Amino acid sequence: MVLALLAVFAAGLTLRRYVLDAQRPLADGELPFTLEGAIHFHRVQQVLAHGHLPVVDHGLEFPHGIRVRETDTVTDTYLTAFLAKLLPASLSLAERLRWIEVFWFCLGIPLLAWWVRLGTRSWWGGIVAAAFYAVALSNVIRSTGQEISHENFALPVLIASFVATGLATRRAFWLNSALAAVLLALALMTWDLIQFYIFIWALWLGARVIFVRTPLAPREQGAAWLQVLALVAAGMWNPYLRAHGFLLSPPLLLAIGAVVVAGARRIFQGLAAQDCPSRKTRLENENTGFSKPWKTCGGWLFLALLPLALGLLAAKTYGAAYGHFGELLLAKLRFLNIKPDDPALLTFNQRILWVPALHSATWRLTFALFPAIVTTSCVALTCLALRKNEDQASNLSLVITCLVVACVGYWFFVRLHVFVILFMAAVLGWWAAWSVRRAWWVGVVVAIFLLLTLAMETANTIQAPEQQGRLNVSYRELTGLTDWLRKNVAPEPVLANFGVSASILAYGDCPILLHPKFESPTIRERVHAYGEVLFKGTEEQFRDWAERAGALYYVHALGEYGTIGVNQQMRYMVNALPPRTDAPAWLFERAPKQLRLFTLVWGNAKYRVFRIHCRADAQIAADQVETADQALQHGQLDRAERCALEALARAPENLKAQRVLRHVLALRDQGFGAGHDEKK
Repeated sequence: MVLALLAVFAAGLTLRRYVLDAQRPLADGELPFTLEGAIHFHRVQQVLAHGHLPVVDHGLEFPHGIRVRETDTVTDTYLTAFLAKLLPASLSLAERLRWIEVFWFCLGIPLLAWWVRLGTRSWWGGIVAAAFYAVALSNVIRSTGQEISHENFALPVLIASFVATGLATRRAFWLNSALAAVLLALALMTWDLIQFYIFIWALWLGARVIFVRTPLAPREQGAAWLQVLALVAAGMWNPYLRAHGFLLSPPLLLAIGAVVVAGARRIFQGLAAQDCPSRKTRLENENTGFSKPWKTCGGWLFLALLPLALGLLAAKTYGAAYGHFGELLLAKLRFLNIKPDDPALLTFNQRILWVPALHSATWRLTFALFPAIVTTSCVALTCLALRKNEDQASNLSLVITCLVVACVGYWFFVRLHVFVILFMAAVLGWWAAWSVRRAWWVGVVVAIFLLLTLAMETANTIQAPEQQGRLNVSYRELTGLTDWLRKNVAPEPVLANFGVSASILAYGDCPILLHPKFESPTIRERVHAYGEVLFKGTEEQFRDWAERAGALYYVHALGEYGTIGVNQQMRYMVNALPPRTDAPAWLFERAPKQLRLFTLVWGNAKYRVFRIHCRADAQIAADQVETADQALQHGQLDRAERCALEALARAPENLKAQRVLRHVLALRDQGFGAGHDEKK
């Protein structure tokens, strides 16, 4: 079994490095991180350089900056930096982080096998689950290390929590239950989308304590309370969760309601037993779990939902941080999960969020990510649903519930495929374990079916690895941009769209104005204002907005007026599909020579860098021109030339500066200058 676990771990690690190596030709040198991966890389750089993270990072949301621990998830940053120090210094920092990322994620593969083994008492089931989790494209595609992501650190911790829960049924119940609770809280602090699992667990627990006649055993109830207490402690202690209002979040409030109902049922059961001393009546009360005045499930349901109702009345911070996801879900329900071509039908939040990886799933995408495992999982679910009640039935019911809800969530938000494949692999492991307890031919048929599915999933992963990375990023052009900014602009602040901003900060060493996250109303408002003035304003309005925001340079990414994928472009986000030839975006892309307030200073096939001529530049240019003219009158040609060039850098159309510079050049042609009597 140890060799089998090592084999699936090695298979998972090898596949991910194989896919990553297929992406490397996309860049001239090393693949740069982008979006939130670049922010994570920037955070690790800060820890390695200074030993700690700053309280306020003025490089983001310049000039005011952001409070790091309240805006970004940084729980795994110190661990990543520590592990990076242990790896050979001959490797670049990015390469060390990629090895750490993929190795850490692959730890979840043997942990998944262990968890399924604990739930099924079958190593065969555990190895099957681990094998699918190791090779499935839907799991490989986001864990190769091409981008570093908090989810790849959080998911193994979540699976470790499942393992600890399984161990609690065997030995050291309270110790393992406490460990499971702590690990769940740690996973949440590492990646806040763990709230999705907590939401499913809370729904399952609520249904379990309300609609199942047999109440929770005291130990089960205690374990649930430990998990809720650990989540509450995390919400109070972790700055990110505290700033995002997790203590009043629906997942936590539903979990609190469920454990309250479980405790109330236990209390009423005890009271009923005292009121009904006869054994027959006492057993009837124990089976129903109800006692006056709680004769129906409606009363328990009301009690379970009461914390949620009270919390939503007071929850303002959580709604501001995550309400836009609910807004997007409503839009998807309204338009039957199909993004409308008319942006006027959606709000700005809905338009800008309805993009990868929050786009809607399709059958074509589903069978590309899960080509064979979907059919096999349906067969497995059917067999498991028709099984007789066996040991660990409650554990299996939770796994099936997680898979079903994750599939529904995935259909609306593709990002949730990481939960789908996790619980799909677990269900297949349970099915494999179930099959070996049936007739011998059932085990053989199921084994053949699983092996064929595994072979198809592996072939799907390795057949075109070069197509499985971030193909929408121009890596060579991005590297050229950041290299030029680092050498010629840093540390001046730069305005750029949120797709490239993070890379400019991490590799160009320039402060940026737009954060590539949308979990803060102020961040979304700034991005909205940027898009509105870029596509609907004038050149002067865009210059004024950029100047007020503190930018000195603007980076424009070409491609805003393409004909493919229009509903993914920024002009769709701000409802400006018909192109305006006087809009700043059109001028930056199609007619840069017509710009008066921006000067093109560098460009390549994807990006253009413009220097912004601020309103203060005109006055500075005028002062420099006067100084240049006075220097020219006194024969100080070097000073006159320097001041005239400074004036032209700030105001290229300044005629007086041009005239002074022409005079200086003419005098130099006549032999005046160094080594001559400039006064004469």
